[in-house]
Amino acid sequence: MKRSNENENDFRSKNNKKKRKIIDKEELIEKFLCSNFYIDKTLLIKDFIEEKSSIIRVIAPSGYGKTVNLNMLRYFFEMNYKDENNNENKKFFEKLNIAKETKDGESYIDLYQGKFPVVYINFDVILLEESFDETIENFKSFIQSLYNKYNIIIDNNIKIYEKEMIKKILDLNVNINNLVVSISILCKYLYNTFKKKIILLIDNYDSLILNSLNTTYFDKLYSFHQKLLTNIFENDSYIFKSFITDMDYLLQNGFIEKSIPKLSYFKMLKKEYINNRDIIWTLFIKCGYLIIADNDNIISNNKKLKIRNKEIKEFIKIKFSNWKNKFYKYFKYSEIIDLFIKNYDEEKIQEFLENSINKENYSPNEDLNNWYALIYSLLSLNNEYVIVTKNKYDEKNNIRELLYVHKDYLDRLNNNCDNNNNSNSNNSNESNKKNDQFNPYLSEIFYITINVVPEENRIKEGCIQALDDNEKFLFNGLELKNIYNKIIKFGISVYGNKCGVIYEINYGNKFKRKEMATKVYCGENYDDLYEKGYYFIDKTRMINKLIEKGNAVYLITRPRRFGKSLNLKMIQNFFEKHTKGDSKGNDVFDGLEVSKDRKNMRECHKYPVIYLNFKDNESKTYESAIMYLKSKISSQFKYQREKIDFKKLDTSDQKLWNKIENEEEDMNKLNESIHFLCQCLIEKKFYKRKCIVLIDEYDKILINSFENGYYEMFIGIVRSFFSNIFKGNEYLYFGIITGCLGLELKTFYSGLNNIHEHTLLSDHLFYDCYGFTESELKKFLSHFEIPLEEEDKIQKEYNGYSCGYGNRIIKNLYNPYSIMKFISNNKNKKDDHLFKNYWFSSWSDNILNKIIKENEFSFKKDFLSLLYGNVIIVEIKEILTLKKNYLKDEVWTVLLHSGYITLSDKEGYKQNIKEMDDQIVKLLQNLIKKYKNNQLNKHLENNMYYIKIPNNEIFNCFIAKLKESLKNEIKDDNYINNFINGLFNKDIDTINSNLNDYLTCLSQYHLFANEKDYENVYQVLLMQIFIFCKIYGLNAEKNNGSENCDDNLLHKECENAINQIIEKKYKMKHEKNGYSSFIIYGITFWKKTCRIEMKINNNDIKGPSESLKSNNNN
Repeated sequence: MKRSNENENDFRSKNNKKKRKIIDKEELIEKFLCSNFYIDKTLLIKDFIEEKSSIIRVIAPSGYGKTVNLNMLRYFFEMNYKDENNNENKKFFEKLNIAKETKDGESYIDLYQGKFPVVYINFDVILLEESFDETIENFKSFIQSLYNKYNIIIDNNIKIYEKEMIKKILDLNVNINNLVVSISILCKYLYNTFKKKIILLIDNYDSLILNSLNTTYFDKLYSFHQKLLTNIFENDSYIFKSFITDMDYLLQNGFIEKSIPKLSYFKMLKKEYINNRDIIWTLFIKCGYLIIADNDNIISNNKKLKIRNKEIKEFIKIKFSNWKNKFYKYFKYSEIIDLFIKNYDEEKIQEFLENSINKENYSPNEDLNNWYALIYSLLSLNNEYVIVTKNKYDEKNNIRELLYVHKDYLDRLNNNCDNNNNSNSNNSNESNKKNDQFNPYLSEIFYITINVVPEENRIKEGCIQALDDNEKFLFNGLELKNIYNKIIKFGISVYGNKCGVIYEINYGNKFKRKEMATKVYCGENYDDLYEKGYYFIDKTRMINKLIEKGNAVYLITRPRRFGKSLNLKMIQNFFEKHTKGDSKGNDVFDGLEVSKDRKNMRECHKYPVIYLNFKDNESKTYESAIMYLKSKISSQFKYQREKIDFKKLDTSDQKLWNKIENEEEDMNKLNESIHFLCQCLIEKKFYKRKCIVLIDEYDKILINSFENGYYEMFIGIVRSFFSNIFKGNEYLYFGIITGCLGLELKTFYSGLNNIHEHTLLSDHLFYDCYGFTESELKKFLSHFEIPLEEEDKIQKEYNGYSCGYGNRIIKNLYNPYSIMKFISNNKNKKDDHLFKNYWFSSWSDNILNKIIKENEFSFKKDFLSLLYGNVIIVEIKEILTLKKNYLKDEVWTVLLHSGYITLSDKEGYKQNIKEMDDQIVKLLQNLIKKYKNNQLNKHLENNMYYIKIPNNEIFNCFIAKLKESLKNEIKDDNYINNFINGLFNKDIDTINSNLNDYLTCLSQYHLFANEKDYENVYQVLLMQIFIFCKIYGLNAEKNNGSENCDDNLLHKECENAINQIIEKKYKMKHEKNGYSSFIIYGITFWKKTCRIEMKINNNDIKGPSESLKSNNNN
């Protein structure tokens, strides 16, 4: 029978799902019966028998017939255990070469075929699991199935010890010590049962060790493996021959010059020996993959190696790809690589590299090469990415560089990459074009620079130097910034077996942020802006400022709905380190202002961030407030637990952590809880950077405690809580506290000097980070196609806020919430835009109600003057104390910080006086010139500020509240309307009647609480009337001294008032503006009555009718 070679793949089982194919008896028989089998290797049987050594070990690459030959030996020697005289396998060997061989006149078939018990073991069928214990469970099942093949019968001929052991094995009730002796016991059992020596065949005996090299339990499995084999061979009196195969290989291709040391078979399976990288090349040569190109002496060093032939090259490609996939998937290297390409985790990358690097001492240059090889080998496992190396570099330099590119973007480098990793790259062009066509914003590349430093304490400095190296991003003659939109650069610095890792994000010269959607966002969660595609105003300049200033604690107060919460979430989103292996949120800040400085991006996603928001506190009692605080803190501990390896904490720390998380801590531990959390996160090196603490709406818990009567009990807890977080906390990078009011916060931190207050009174740092500027508004309107012609109306409604900045103010800040709501209701509308009081209607107005009611603001002349659009001068306290009744200057402080009034300046103050309407002011009998001069000569003293109503939205809010506060005083609103109509209709009786009726509605208290200030009272009353009717530009002057009067005096005073207007020629100004007809009114008040007379042009002065006078006198 003529036999020839056949492809190794023909020997693989059709149904076997294992990595390495196992040939069973049926398959072997099938091969024997086919017309084309294999080259006759049966003379191996003779060699096996004649070999003097009792243990024969064969090393050859995969596919070289080791398993086939081992099965051949098995079927030649193995006896029929049921009937020793009936040998079914003999017929398969009768026409092969072994049948021709004889010994002492007898054929080898007659002497040896079917004469021995055979134990065949293939270690490659034992699956490795996640843990050592799980792998051992697989080994137990493997041994059980091995025993079952021999139909073992437990009888009295077996020793008691062996009997017990066999029973345990068959019942899977064995421990690891039992497993060590399990194979030797099986061999002894067969030897004792059949009185014949055993042939032991072990296939792939090294696979357990090689496959577990990079597992956490390698040492345990290696020890077990050594004990198992030692136990088999230490007493081999029952073994006739042992035949062992293995496959020691690592795969590489191409030409390379390497040192070729001698190979010691006795050490080669020890992990520390395998970790000697030079021994790999010896193994490659021994296994037949490589040959020495220049000579055959494999003992000398620095030999040029090459792949033996094209067939092996293709074989290596397949095997190397499979090997990489196995490491990538089953040994969690995919998770490690994700630390580079998805969540950029510096700490975990550093931990992995330091745990993986060879611990032996090398020269600095060898150190660098070892780290470079480690990183290169790791990244090469991901077949979706390609490693690109420098075409030329000097190995003596202390720096190494490589690029890591997704195949979809590989052609951008014009295929200028390392061929070793460029598998399937020919298919990348079409994919890349498709990607660029539909999503041009995502092309990215990873740039890794590694350098070596002379001292361990200079590792961080070395990382920065690595990042700063090659700032132009030139690589192999190409400028990467002209090719890729995004370059994530890792600076890795090494010293011995220690390293540091820092990354930064850079953007290409043609990078363009994806166009924002046309959805308007009015919420406070920064994540929603990106995830749901909302339009937003870029305020990341605030992050720039925080990075620049560094370690500090900031108190930032702004009115509600001014972006405090949104900015805090933005800060959290930028600084907080990701701990999940995904890329969610990596591109949130791409193209925004903060990303324009690459050094800023070195801080992105690097820090532990602790965020507390007290906005939802509604606690009515002290006890419920404490439970609320515990709940908030507990939630933060639960959140942080998910981000760390909790088991690394000390037992005492775990215990305290659990108590806080379960809300079981006492008051002392509650106050220290956030400081303790910072300590745990940093001391245990979960993070290499310090903590950031963000507290939103801090004043809500204080105001709520005050309003519900437990402030005095609660303030001590809050003071201690805040002090422990921000005073002397060595684990704190920076902290931000936000709220509406500056409530004595500095008193919380006795001796704390680094707290910086940023309020509307003074903010030199974040003045443009809250509220929209005019340029931001223009972009907003343009994006949503709101005509710019509407800008004047929008300005009157929602503009007007100012912020102190040194000796000046920053003007024209728009209320962001009102603008967003306005855009939402009017986007893409060309006209008929809807203007509403969005900001005022978005919350409870209890504070304003209380101020107007308790402070009689409805009857305060300076307050009403504000409502006329005037700028006034008031005292504003920098520190506010919560109390039931505020002084006047404290009221202005509350109104300013709450957003109801805003700052003005001297320029605005002077302009306001200049624009006063003299004619209307004279309706109130004021001396306008004297008033203006007095006002202009005023000087600001300490804590004195110019203030005004910011815009129409706030004005309308005040009018509503003013009317509401007077509703109990004025039963009939028609008095006011009739009075105004009478003025315009020149009906002197209607004017007199309704104004007198209006006076009777007011209480004695409001009119006569201060008898020395009667005239001011009547000025206020008229100011109220004109405010209700939205007549602007009025001002009230000081009392002119008139006190007592009777009816004749009232008439005389009316005439004098009219004559004064004529004599002062106040109408001349209006005549120049085209007015020809004038109505002059003179009004005189006395207690709860008044008299009004009028003069129309040159006609006589006309007073009320006699009947009306009579009614008024009654």
